[in-house]
Amino acid sequence: MTFKKKKSIASAPSTPTGLLPLLTRRSIPDAMSHQKEMLASYASELSEARDVALQLPTGSGKTLVGLLIAEWRRRKFKDRVVYLCPTRQLVNQTVEQAEKNYGIEAIAFTGSKKDYRPSDISDYTTGAKIAVTTYSSLFNSHPFFESPDTIILDDAHAAENYVAKMWSLEVPAGDGPLASLHAALAGIIRPEISSQSYARLTGDWQGPLDATWVDKLPSETVIALSPQLISALDMHHTASAELRFTWPLLRDHLAACHIYLASRQILIRPLVPPTWTHAPFENAKSLIQN
Repeated sequence: MTFKKKKSIASAPSTPTGLLPLLTRRSIPDAMSHQKEMLASYASELSEARDVALQLPTGSGKTLVGLLIAEWRRRKFKDRVVYLCPTRQLVNQTVEQAEKNYGIEAIAFTGSKKDYRPSDISDYTTGAKIAVTTYSSLFNSHPFFESPDTIILDDAHAAENYVAKMWSLEVPAGDGPLASLHAALAGIIRPEISSQSYARLTGDWQGPLDATWVDKLPSETVIALSPQLISALDMHHTASAELRFTWPLLRDHLAACHIYLASRQILIRPLVPPTWTHAPFENAKSLIQN
């Protein structure tokens, strides 16, 4: 009988700065002075804090700082670490940098979770490697990443729309599965908007400016119309996968949402995404904006 060799436990220095010399596969000689200062400040003052924002100018090597902190926490605290990027392209780019430049083992999780490789799943869930994925992979109604310990939010300033999408319901007109819902909602809203706005909303355009028209339904109107809007949305809640997943998150909070109108489209969403209601994000013990 053959036995699998047990993986050795990676050593964990007292600070992220001390980690770099241990990464023998790295191609860079060392971190720059401002990166070392940031890493030292994090270790001495912020490693126990839950919410941390790191500020470095674009092009100053913030990816190295974020990945070193991620790897350090994985080793020192045995954390399951998820590193979030806005797009798949940036996920793959970050993993390539981690492995080729810094000698840090990381896994790109992109696409459908049913296609994730068992070995990658095991490496993440056991804390053997850092997971790098998109914001959309965490912020959805049934994420694979259910209980990360540390979340690194890369380019957090550019991620608002990716996060908000979980709580955003887009209802287009036309011939798609939500066309009937669009017509129903437009009919409910019609008495509260001008005839020109209704024509634009339903696609009866008179000129090029109509195609770029946008407006917002007043909040007091949304509150007054909530019972009718909820009834219409309940009636069509199986029309598409997006509606099935998003509408239950919004239904009991419609009065707190904004309704935006555009040419042939209605958007329903909160002004600020309620990330504190999303357990995988809220329950993480460390959130680091990079």
